[in-house]
Amino acid sequence: LPISLFHCPKQLCTTYSAMADEEVAEEEVKAALYTSPLATPLITDKLLARALKLLKKAVSEKQTRRGVPECTKAIRKGQKGICFLAGDIYPMDVFAHVPLLAEEKGVYYCYVSSRHELGNACQTRRPISLVMVMEPKGDATYTKAYEQVLSGIKAIHPYM
Repeated sequence: LPISLFHCPKQLCTTYSAMADEEVAEEEVKAALYTSPLATPLITDKLLARALKLLKKAVSEKQTRRGVPECTKAIRKGQKGICFLAGDIYPMDVFAHVPLLAEEKGVYYCYVSSRHELGNACQTRRPISLVMVMEPKGDATYTKAYEQVLSGIKAIHPYM
């Protein structure tokens, strides 16, 4: 640091706080640079906010399945829920079978713009490509949020 900064502690503090704010902003959510042509229906705005809130509640109750293999296994076994897929996954082959399998089994799914958003909602630093929120049991705290998100997805889903 230049010597002039040492003479003025207030300026030093503001410089460091500005640098810290920039780092926090970079860590929060990285923008999706790519959107898959398969990514329909892509949820945004209010429905996206509700879905991310639902994910946080479901993760805290351990009612989620993360990753392509785990979600595929849950769908094949006939478990019900909502699948949230990241729309920025490349190559598409990694998860292309999941929407077809979900439609066959009657499981609703939707796309979120970024895998980093899914990771943040699941309270982890790792980006997540696919998350399945299990259908709530009778006394679950996220039942109302689940119903709201499910009705929103039913309204915009073109294939189910």
